[in-house]
Amino acid sequence: MDTSTRTIAALSTPSGRGALAVIRLTGDGSQSIFASVIREVGRFKKEIARKIGVYTVLSDCHYSNYDHPENDVFGVDNTYNGQNPAVFPSDDPSSPNSVDIGKLKIIDEVTAIKYDAPRSFTGEEMVEIFCHGGIAVTGKILDRLFRQGARPAGRGEFSRRALINGKIGLLKAESIAGLIESQTEIQLQSAQLAYQGKQLESLERLKRRIINILSDIESRIEFGEVDAVAESKNELISTNRINLGKITAELEEELRRNDRIKAFDDGILVALAGPANAGKSSLFNEILGYDRSIVHDHPGTTRDIVSERITFEGVSVKLFDSAGIRDTADAVERQGIERTMFAVRSAHFILWVTAADERLDDVERQGIFNVINNVDSYTASKVASTSSVTRLPEPVEGNIVDNILVIINKVDVSPSPEKKQFCEDHSLKYIETSLTEKINTEKLFDTIGTALHAITEDIHIPEIIVNERHRDIVEWVIKDLRDSVDNFDREEVSAHYLKSALGRLEEFCGRVAGDEILDEIFGKFCIGK
Repeated sequence: MDTSTRTIAALSTPSGRGALAVIRLTGDGSQSIFASVIREVGRFKKEIARKIGVYTVLSDCHYSNYDHPENDVFGVDNTYNGQNPAVFPSDDPSSPNSVDIGKLKIIDEVTAIKYDAPRSFTGEEMVEIFCHGGIAVTGKILDRLFRQGARPAGRGEFSRRALINGKIGLLKAESIAGLIESQTEIQLQSAQLAYQGKQLESLERLKRRIINILSDIESRIEFGEVDAVAESKNELISTNRINLGKITAELEEELRRNDRIKAFDDGILVALAGPANAGKSSLFNEILGYDRSIVHDHPGTTRDIVSERITFEGVSVKLFDSAGIRDTADAVERQGIERTMFAVRSAHFILWVTAADERLDDVERQGIFNVINNVDSYTASKVASTSSVTRLPEPVEGNIVDNILVIINKVDVSPSPEKKQFCEDHSLKYIETSLTEKINTEKLFDTIGTALHAITEDIHIPEIIVNERHRDIVEWVIKDLRDSVDNFDREEVSAHYLKSALGRLEEFCGRVAGDEILDEIFGKFCIGK
């Protein structure tokens, strides 16, 4: 990537239709290039930095002062790194840039802010343009800027320049990408911890603990046992071994936390399950706010998994509607039931929808017990052959009853004391409702929202691992620490592995990152950031 200070420009908001769009320029000459495409040149040049102004972007007027580089219309040097200067229109007939400004076509009226180096995001001279959204408008403005000497920015080039100029560190640059890419509350929290500097603080504490142990080992290497007895040396070695074990255990917990939050990359997975024709699809549509699943009084209408992403009371959710669980000879429906149970096993929260006007049969009991016990498979035929409820497997220890809500639907048709009693006997949370008559629906949604927030609050965000690069380095650091402990009797070797771990942590922070590493990191950024 070209890391010079040449002016770059890019659209910083998503391309497409929208009320507003943001275009950024950074680099030497960025203010002159912007001035060359607007009507209010003099006002912009005199405007103080970091103050917003309204300007008119004009179309290409086909004039040039390239043959007169010494010409300075506004008393400033308009040349750009020895290349063609930015071109400024003038209504002075004697000027080589003379043009009837009134005849120029207007591309857009914009607001813009100029920043003087080093008081900008990149540490360079900058301009941020706020124009109307739309492909045509932003395309024409960028084309004008490119014609006047700017070049298209590469991926993450604004953030990379901020890093090079000491405005941000690598971890903060990565956190910016994390904020942009966040699709769930958990991903956002993780990126915010890094952006606010908490990640770096944790890394610095970790490094100090390793440095203290390394200093003790190197002191013994340097001075031997002249001033120490063997007993105190052995005691110190034991303490260091314990401390390294604690650090290793904490890093291993970081890996486990990272594994756990990966399960929430699509948001909290909520599965609707239960017997056929109980109202699952009606609830699915009610939560979405529109008809997505087919609703019919004929059992078995839904035969495959239907999913939608939503935000439910501020929580990112992936909601699954599924085939009703029942004993059936239909091969297609049976396959749908198997998929239902797979979705249920993968879900973080289960809404078991059952009908108040239907009895609690063995098939439904087995289905609920399978969910509670997280059974790997569901076979309707086995349930059908069960002659007595007492033969059904009971919930085992370590079940997931806290993440199940039984919804007893259609209470307007019939009460269901049997199903209420079943829930109470097995410590299952339940709520009685009628989706068609809107009975208790508000309480139902409040209960679901409370449960979802409880799940998010129970998730422990890793303190230092935000992305795969961090995870890879942590795995190598753990290996170094283990090798150091294994070689405590050979102090030079043990010290070597601790130095290796510290070097990897320096790489983690970006203090020893080479161009190839930076290219890989910033290559994942969006253009314009």
